[in-house]
Amino acid sequence: MSGRTLSSDFLLAAACCRWPASPARDAAIGAAAAQVGDWEAFLRVIERHRVVGLVHDALPAAGPIVPAAVSAKLAARLKNIAQRNRLLLEELSLLQRAFAAAGIEFLVLKGPALAQIAYGAATCKQTRDIDLLVAPDCARAALQVLERHGYAPLPPAVGLNDMQFAALLRYCREIDLARPASKLPVELQWRAADNPTLLDGIDARSPAQRVTLADGLVVRTLAADDLFAYLCVHGAYHSWSRLKWLADLNAMLHTTGADVTSRYRHAQRVGAGLCAGQALLLCRRLFGLPLPDALARELETNRRTSKLLQIALRAMTERPAAHKRMRAVSTNVHTQFLFGEGWRFFAAQCRAVAVGMQDIMTVALPPALYFLYPLLRLPLWLLRHLRAGLRR
Repeated sequence: MSGRTLSSDFLLAAACCRWPASPARDAAIGAAAAQVGDWEAFLRVIERHRVVGLVHDALPAAGPIVPAAVSAKLAARLKNIAQRNRLLLEELSLLQRAFAAAGIEFLVLKGPALAQIAYGAATCKQTRDIDLLVAPDCARAALQVLERHGYAPLPPAVGLNDMQFAALLRYCREIDLARPASKLPVELQWRAADNPTLLDGIDARSPAQRVTLADGLVVRTLAADDLFAYLCVHGAYHSWSRLKWLADLNAMLHTTGADVTSRYRHAQRVGAGLCAGQALLLCRRLFGLPLPDALARELETNRRTSKLLQIALRAMTERPAAHKRMRAVSTNVHTQFLFGEGWRFFAAQCRAVAVGMQDIMTVALPPALYFLYPLLRLPLWLLRHLRAGLRR
């Protein structure tokens, strides 16, 4: 299962992401740090993977081998992260009051809720946006609440009208918004996964747990088993290309004292077994997560899971150049067909890739003509790329 050879920069980043602190973690950090030859390259790796906070807290275990300039850069970057996290909490508090006034319930996905669960604080976790999950029948009202508070959809959903939103509600699972004054994006989601069979039955009205954040703000997020399955699917859909997603999952498993086999069986029941198997093998490979022998054998002998492991390691360690991005997109689409089994999963996945948000924003169709979207997918894609080429 050793598989792909990993660079010393990446191995040091992964060692710093182990949770909690332990002699084994410190030994892994020291061994990896001794092999680093280009510390600027290491800084680029941790910026890409958004694990600056975790690295800042763990890297002193490497001792004097770390250049003082590197430590200074990490400290300065951590101040920016802490400031952004404070702004994010203030924004989340504002949104909670606005949604409560409108009578709309939501769950907070990832972000500060996960940071509190996994690490006991939000200081070391780097968070880019606020993810809100609402029920589909509340999505339009939730969008209106956000718009009243100065939020506007980001491209490609700019100028969204009612007909387009109805199509997005059916074929997509989220839209991105931002408020210029806050510069903090919000993802408004009404489905937990692009393919509903992967998280079957998990939605905004699923059992929830309450999390008290550092400033006393209480938010709701998915219950522990559902949260594990959701994080596995989220990471898998992005091929775990950012180490922070896996680090958060690994920390959550340790902090909550989870029975790993029980968590995995729950993920299987909701359709996310292959995604969970991939995540657990990655956690073992990169963070030394102990797996029960029976579960380890089960995952190792599953060809699909082993293939997904190698795909994720490649995505984590390779940053495609501009001329390779088309191949990366094609590989990602293909990979998503490996996450489930059975005709229901396959049909739902075909529908997920057959209609895109840009298609809906380009051509607004009434429900009676939705069947045309898959037929327009390729022509609209070619038209967009032709226009982009002409602009260049």
